Amino acid sequence: MSGFQRFGYGAAVLLLASSAFHLLVYAVDGGGWDGPVSWRKPILFGFAFGVTLISLVWIAARSGLGRRQGGWLVGALSVASVLETGLIDLQRWRGVPSHLNFGTPFDAAVSAALAVVAIVGLIPAIVVVTVLAWRRFDGAPSMRLAVRSGLAVLLLTLVSGAALIANGRAIGLPPQARDLSIFGVAGQLKVPHAVTLHAVQVLPVLAGVLALSAWSEVVRVRLVAVAALGYGGVVLVSVLQAAAGLAPADLTVVSGVVLVVSVAALAGAGVAAVGRLSRRRVVAAVRVAWARLSGVPAGVRGLPRRSHR
Repeated sequence: MSGFQRFGYGAAVLLLASSAFHLLVYAVDGGGWDGPVSWRKPILFGFAFGVTLISLVWIAARSGLGRRQGGWLVGALSVASVLETGLIDLQRWRGVPSHLNFGTPFDAAVSAALAVVAIVGLIPAIVVVTVLAWRRFDGAPSMRLAVRSGLAVLLLTLVSGAALIANGRAIGLPPQARDLSIFGVAGQLKVPHAVTLHAVQVLPVLAGVLALSAWSEVVRVRLVAVAALGYGGVVLVSVLQAAAGLAPADLTVVSGVVLVVSVAALAGAGVAAVGRLSRRRVVAAVRVAWARLSGVPAGVRGLPRRSHR
C-alpha cells in the first residue's frame, strides 16, 4: 500500500470514527433528528465523507497515479473532507446551523469556508478522479463499468449540492426559520443529493461480489449494467419528486412504477451475485487479503495455522 493510500484511508477512518462518536452522543443527548441544528449532520456527514473517501482513494490507486500525483490528489480529497466535516461538527457543538448561516461574522465565515473547501478542494479532485478512472482504471470490464457508472452518478451529487445552496439563497430566510432544502411545497432536495452520493460504493461492491461468483465476465457486465440502470432509476425518481415539489413518499403513478422497477433491478442483480458465489473464489480472495495485510506473500501458507503442540 502506497503512502497516499495510507493517508487517505487514515483520514476516512477518522471521519467514520467521528460519525460513530456523534452517534453515541446523539444516543445519550437525544434531541430531534431533523432540523438545521441536530446531531444528524455530524453523524451523516462523517459517514458519507468517510465511505466516499475510501471509494475515491481505492479508485485513484488503481488509475495509474504516481506517488507524487497520488499524494496531491488524495491529499486534497482527504484534507477537504476532514475540513468540511470538521466545520459542520464545530457548528453543531456551538448549537448553530452550519450552512447558509450569516447570523454573526464568525458564522458567515464558516459558511464561506464550507463553500471554498468544496469549490477549491472537493469538486476539482472528484472531477480528476472521474477522468482518470474513465481513461485508465485497472480492473475487469464489470468493475470498470461499475466504477465509471458510480463516478458519473457522483458528479450529479455536485449538481444537487449546488441546487441545495441555490435554493437556500433563493428562499433568503435564516436556516432556523425554514428548512432551506425544501423546494416548492414539499420537494426534498436532500434526497437526490444523498442518493447520488452512494452509487460509487454500491455498484463497485456489487461488481466485487460478482467477481467472487461463478458467473462469466460477460454475465457480470450485464448484471452490473442492470444494477446501474436500476440505480439511475432511483436517482431519477428522487429528482422528479423534488422538482415537482412533492415529498419523497408522495409518489405519482409514474414515479411509483419507475421506483419499483428500479429497486427490483438493483435487488435482482444483488441476489444473482450472492446466489452464485463460488466458495473457491471466496477462499482465494480471503487468502490474498490476508497475505496483503500480514505481508506474507505465500498464499495458503500465509494463513495462520493452529498449533497441535
